[in-house]
Amino acid sequence: MTHFSGATLFVYRHLTVAGSRHIIVNVMSRLVVVTNRVPAADELARLELGSVAVGGLVSAVKSMMLRQRGLWLGWSGRSTSRGRPAAPGATHSAGPVDLVTIDLTEDEFNLYYTGFSNRTLWPLLHGFVERVSIRRELYRAYQRINRRFAETLFPMLRHDDLVWVHDYQLFLVGQYLRQAGWKGKLGHFLHVPFPAPEIFDILPWGPEILRGLMYYDQVGVHTADYQQNLARALAAETDGNWDGSIFSRGRDATRIGVYPIGIDPDEFQGPSRFSAPSLSDVLSLPPGPDNKIIVGVDRLDYTKGIPLRLRAFNRMLERHPTMRGKVTFIQISAPSRTRVPEYVKEREDVEMLVGQINGKFSERGWAPISYLYRFFPQHDLARFYHDADVGMVTPLRDGMNLIAKEFVAAQGEDPGVLVLSRFSGAAVEMVDALIVNPYDIDGTSEALYAALRMPETERIERWRSMMKVVNRTTAEKWGESFVADLERGTEGETE
Repeated sequence: MTHFSGATLFVYRHLTVAGSRHIIVNVMSRLVVVTNRVPAADELARLELGSVAVGGLVSAVKSMMLRQRGLWLGWSGRSTSRGRPAAPGATHSAGPVDLVTIDLTEDEFNLYYTGFSNRTLWPLLHGFVERVSIRRELYRAYQRINRRFAETLFPMLRHDDLVWVHDYQLFLVGQYLRQAGWKGKLGHFLHVPFPAPEIFDILPWGPEILRGLMYYDQVGVHTADYQQNLARALAAETDGNWDGSIFSRGRDATRIGVYPIGIDPDEFQGPSRFSAPSLSDVLSLPPGPDNKIIVGVDRLDYTKGIPLRLRAFNRMLERHPTMRGKVTFIQISAPSRTRVPEYVKEREDVEMLVGQINGKFSERGWAPISYLYRFFPQHDLARFYHDADVGMVTPLRDGMNLIAKEFVAAQGEDPGVLVLSRFSGAAVEMVDALIVNPYDIDGTSEALYAALRMPETERIERWRSMMKVVNRTTAEKWGESFVADLERGTEGETE
């Protein structure tokens, strides 16, 4: 037993598949990933089999970690009783992925995670200014936990490691690692939008966070808009210079790169998809070839625009009564942040709307909406996407939204139509979706009606174009591109 401050180390052995086509970016460097939370060893095994539902960050990161020897640090998901955390330890065994977990106390969870991460940074970065909570004690807790992540990791690092920190919960880990003495490669990826500087300026500690980002050699975002927003915010708070790819301040230089995240398309195709139950097996749907299915899949989050989506469906049924009894909207909402009051209210609003619309339009043998508040494993979702005639992905703001790419990947010879919000990062790439403004209920309802009636030839043409995007920007290529640029560094680019 070897002891590290604040962490317990678990190791999972991964057996590689013979004949794998995956490329190891650099076999000489160990990849060290830091995320807010890591899956437990048994969850990691189920992730590989697609038998557990995960978010885009974990799904993309695990594809990198399972392919090369690395170390993965994050919160265990456990909250201890109030007071100081128990004395931690670390256990080592051979394997390509070392999972290092940190426990949080209930107070730390409430202040750092529920508080500053999800009631301050999350709404701010998504542009929901009216929802932002500004409380100094939340920020102080955020600083403490970021420092603990860094101080836990630093003794485990080797001089040639590549350290890759992820997302808004851990903006300051890089600063604390540098202050602890880390001189190696250090990168950060932001999986959510970065807003206009005028919005980020609302945060009293925004300048500190921006200066903290300058400790990274490289910061990655999903789109060119987010890149420009971050560069403008840095320029407003520092006396640095931006050349279109490198932000430099004195002798310090940070690359801000655009890396659109993707999926593994193979996980949504082939025999594994058809081993899952169909939508007809899960729900009692009206029979007949003319009956259509719309599917929406989201975490239950106010940024996803589910109430506006339901209102658009309601408007479509009002304007086009011939569709009544012939279309079923299936909304799958995975529970999310159930202890945050804003999310409790969102669930209440969604369930109330579902009840109102079903009460208004239901007929014998048909209810317009089937609402499922639960998790589904990935292979089940792949089957649902394949069975649907329309996928509705209409967030009010989203860093990327991988559901859009999953829906496209799961289609076949008779593909469905993707209705996609212009406010998702995916809309930059998926230009052959039906792009909508989710705040425009009339416009979205007409796009939905057009999607349900789209001719087969147009559906196939649009799907083939989007499938090229899905195959071009996979999770594997996203990770390899970021890591390759991080290894290359900024030397020679600012001369």
